[in-house]
Amino acid sequence: MKKQTVEERRNEILETTCEVVIERGFAATRIADVAKRLSVSTSLIHYHYDSKEQLLAEAFSYYARKDLAALDAEIETAPTALAQLDRAIQNYVPEGSDDVEWMLWIDAWGEALRNPLMKKISQELDEQSVALLERVLSAGVASGEFRCQSTASSALRLTGLIDGLAIQFAAHNDLLTRDGFIDHVRWLAAAEVGVDISAFDVAHIAPEPSARPLSIAADLALRRLITTYCDAVNRLDADAFTAIWTNDANWDNGRDKPISGRANIGTAFAKAGKRCDWIIHVEPLAVFEIDEDTGEGSGRITVQERIRFNDGSDSTVLGTYHDRYIRGRTGWQFAERRLEIAEAIPPVTA
Repeated sequence: MKKQTVEERRNEILETTCEVVIERGFAATRIADVAKRLSVSTSLIHYHYDSKEQLLAEAFSYYARKDLAALDAEIETAPTALAQLDRAIQNYVPEGSDDVEWMLWIDAWGEALRNPLMKKISQELDEQSVALLERVLSAGVASGEFRCQSTASSALRLTGLIDGLAIQFAAHNDLLTRDGFIDHVRWLAAAEVGVDISAFDVAHIAPEPSARPLSIAADLALRRLITTYCDAVNRLDADAFTAIWTNDANWDNGRDKPISGRANIGTAFAKAGKRCDWIIHVEPLAVFEIDEDTGEGSGRITVQERIRFNDGSDSTVLGTYHDRYIRGRTGWQFAERRLEIAEAIPPVTA
């Protein structure tokens, strides 16, 4: 197995720490819990992090910064400043009282009262959240969509309302619905930027698909997804292969029975990989049809593949993948891949 770099090991520790914190809370999480989950010694954790306080603070920072970066990227794809503002509101407002991201944020605020490292990082992240919203408001003022005396003050009031209501939403049953939560925030946002609250209802209406070509950023992201797929196949890396599918994805390689579900797809790939000495898989031509506002789309991808099996036999396949993609918080993923085989040597048998 390839030896992990220091950065990879530290990221693995931070991700695992977040998993434990989500289950147990910051206060109840111990270094021993993280070490046990990773099947390593506590001394390895201490080698990378001086104390539990540092580990918890950096784990929260790692998780929250990824979340903010994904939100920033998603907001940028909205067609107008008002749509960007509403997309920010929709993403800031918790999905439910058990929203994982908000459970971490709320728990982190409590931990910040006792942990100086967490207090510093929590403040930096809160300031980044306000700054992100302020950029949206400033862009709206610059485009003439918004009238706002102080974008900084408006952003602070909006995030303050969201933070306060989020605590109420998470801590109490039936006090507030998510739709009601969004209505409260939209009401204040409309007042802050000088628009009618009804404008939010049509903010996300997109132009005709032919009017807006696929953005360079989305095109590059989708081509990176295709490249990641090919690289994972060529390296027979089941973990990397599994990570690029949605939870309920479907995979039909044109030869075996179609498979549903990310975990099942990963298991099937790992099992198939054990039969191979090597695979050369390339996808040289890709055509995408994407709606960036909804974060969904399709693609037609040319496929060339040659496999050397453990028994010394070879297989060559030429065909086209018919894809569906969905953009989530972590970027674009495969929702479906169906291979239409044009030629297979030896032939595919029923």
